[in-house]
Amino acid sequence: SDKADMDVEAFEDGFLASILVDEGGTAAVGSAVALLAATKDEIAAVAAAGSSSAGAAPAAPAADAAPAAPSGGSVDAPAVLMPALSSTMKEGKIVQWAVKEGDKVSAGDVVMVVESDKADMDVEAFEDGFLASILVDEGGTAAVGSAVALLAATKDEIAAVAAAGSSSAGAAPAAPAADAAPAAPSGGSVDAPAVLMPALSSTMKEGKIVQWAVKEGDKVSAGDVVMVVESDKADMD
Repeated sequence: SDKADMDVEAFEDGFLASILVDEGGTAAVGSAVALLAATKDEIAAVAAAGSSSAGAAPAAPAADAAPAAPSGGSVDAPAVLMPALSSTMKEGKIVQWAVKEGDKVSAGDVVMVVESDKADMDVEAFEDGFLASILVDEGGTAAVGSAVALLAATKDEIAAVAAAGSSSAGAAPAAPAADAAPAAPSGGSVDAPAVLMPALSSTMKEGKIVQWAVKEGDKVSAGDVVMVVESDKADMD
């Protein structure tokens, strides 16, 4: 099977106020699957606001997946995407690349450090391969969901992927970022950052929630595993 389960961590501190997508349910990449409350006292208000708006507002649209291969070649080139590190993040700045072109990377390896609207965070690779082409240099910014680098499946394909990526760099616009989930449900002044469905591979359009690792009311901190998601590649925490 080409599917797998992966652990997904929280990028913000708070209390899990409302689960919007139950275990076994699916959600588009970039859409809200839960709401956080900043304090324990706000849990009930956030949960009520989330419940009242659940059927009223559509989920945020998923960013189009970055193309699996640049145009003009048959080389399989999965992309490293700029992730959404908070519910309000529209773009991220690459502070540092932890790998260089030509390096082998494995799923789980830190490939770059990104500055979001909140803090600097390590970003891991979700696929195995070789870093063929860096599309956004250190100090550059990219929209959430857009490709910042290309991977080659084998060492022999690095040159072809790099050449194809270079030729298409100015021709094709970056994938549009998903609209950030609203920071607060309509009808209330409670600050309610959302837990978003992440893109766990460059081809993932939606993910299935296999398990919630926390329950409503629990305190979560940035870095805590909050759910296990089945993507088109693997299940990740």
